[in-house]
Amino acid sequence: MNGGISLITICWNAAKTLPRTLASVLAQDTLPAEYLLVDGGSQDGTWELLGQWIPRFQEAGVEFRRERQVRQPGEAGIPGAWNQGLRQVRGEVVALLNGDDWYEPWVLGRVLEAFRQDPALGALSLPVRMHPPEGRREWTFHPSSLAQLPWRMPVPHPGTFFRRSTYEKVGFYDGRYRIAADYDFIWRCCQAGISWRTLETVGVHMQLGGLANASRALARRETYRIARRHGAFWDPRPALAWLLRAMSGR
Repeated sequence: MNGGISLITICWNAAKTLPRTLASVLAQDTLPAEYLLVDGGSQDGTWELLGQWIPRFQEAGVEFRRERQVRQPGEAGIPGAWNQGLRQVRGEVVALLNGDDWYEPWVLGRVLEAFRQDPALGALSLPVRMHPPEGRREWTFHPSSLAQLPWRMPVPHPGTFFRRSTYEKVGFYDGRYRIAADYDFIWRCCQAGISWRTLETVGVHMQLGGLANASRALARRETYRIARRHGAFWDPRPALAWLLRAMSGR
């Protein structure tokens, strides 16, 4: 496969939300060339649900595959599942869509067009609409400058797409981090000088309430360690950022 988009969805007990995710992929004006779903051992019917969708994707001309996650010693589940998919995909551009998130219909076509217009482009980010649990207000995560890395995650990972060659240059996700492997990967992309571009229109929707939101203390520890690992030794911003997040409960 020399072109097109490879889409990876990792999931675990996502039978309630996966139909919305899968339907948003089938509704794309430009379909992915291949779609790989990695299941982390679901026990709620997720695996069987995926099997029911295989004919629909095959009829649409999408190479659709599901597989069980193969756990590696010392590797956290989420980055491990991403890496398992990344070792197999062959498309020009890689998209990661979580099992409870969904796309606007134009996303994959616009993303692929942007990469093809600029052969040097290594990453593309667009705003993500955040959907918290019922009773809380929705908000939008807009991409910002990578210079904010010592303070915060500057781009929404679910709304960021990478050329496959970026992974070949930078490497896959660091399995030591249960929550912040995406933050570490963005740091490494920045340090490698990956060419980046942003779009202004919301194209991805993210359902909040996952592991990061349930494990704030671990998320703070991991982001602090990552920022200290990649930043300048004398830079006080990682410690200040940890303190501010701890004080606000974030």
